[in-house]
Amino acid sequence: MHRTAIAAALLTTSIVAADVVDYTDFSDTTGLAINGSAGTASTSDGEVMRLTPATSGQAGSIFSDTQVDASDFSTKFSFRISDPGGSIFDGNTESGADGFVFVVQPIDSSLGSVGQGIGYAGIGTSLGVEFDTWHNSANNDPSQSHVGVNLNGSVNHNSGLPTADITGPELDDGDQWFAWIDYDGTNLEVRLSLIDARPIDALISYELDLVSVLGQETAFVGFTSATGAAWANHDILNWSYTGFVPAPSSAALLALAGLTTSRRRR
Repeated sequence: MHRTAIAAALLTTSIVAADVVDYTDFSDTTGLAINGSAGTASTSDGEVMRLTPATSGQAGSIFSDTQVDASDFSTKFSFRISDPGGSIFDGNTESGADGFVFVVQPIDSSLGSVGQGIGYAGIGTSLGVEFDTWHNSANNDPSQSHVGVNLNGSVNHNSGLPTADITGPELDDGDQWFAWIDYDGTNLEVRLSLIDARPIDALISYELDLVSVLGQETAFVGFTSATGAAWANHDILNWSYTGFVPAPSSAALLALAGLTTSRRRR
């Protein structure tokens, strides 16, 4: 079953209701602004949001069509990047490009640009978490498969913002990935897994004053993607976004595991 609840009105504090997005699939896209090459596609995963098809020179984005609370948040989504192709050059040994970016920005709900900017470059007041599948030497990319934090429309990694390499398999090998991005108002954490189980340890952890970056507490949230001389299908399979939800501690998880085991022994 699909459900979406984009809040329609701001509260007196200019904050939108906490539970704002819940797409278990994209058979119903109510509440989304869909731009450029983005659109729904019927696949073996069901009805997905294909940000870009496996064709050169594409750009697409989706955003909530109203601004939502971005002072703190927890978002989870699943994605699959498939059918990579195109030229091999720069720092790459395999074809396929360019990846996608989860974006928080207060500017517009219809953004997108082609190529190495991944549809994110130039969004001047924003946070982006990129899932990058191309090694651009000009961007100081660490590898042809990496995750990184971006700010204010820049995809250049010379500013000291954190990145993490993803190897064996790479992001565009056709696997289904699960991602969690949490921001508690002070710290941004990114997690990634090939199974639907939130890792205890964060892949990236970064201290950030997002309200200062955005200049306000609300924003459009969504995804951008682009292809250039190389390409792939960039599919978002499902997506939820809420106010920040603290994860259970490792001690709590261990206690729960012990309780579950003891119950099974009875």
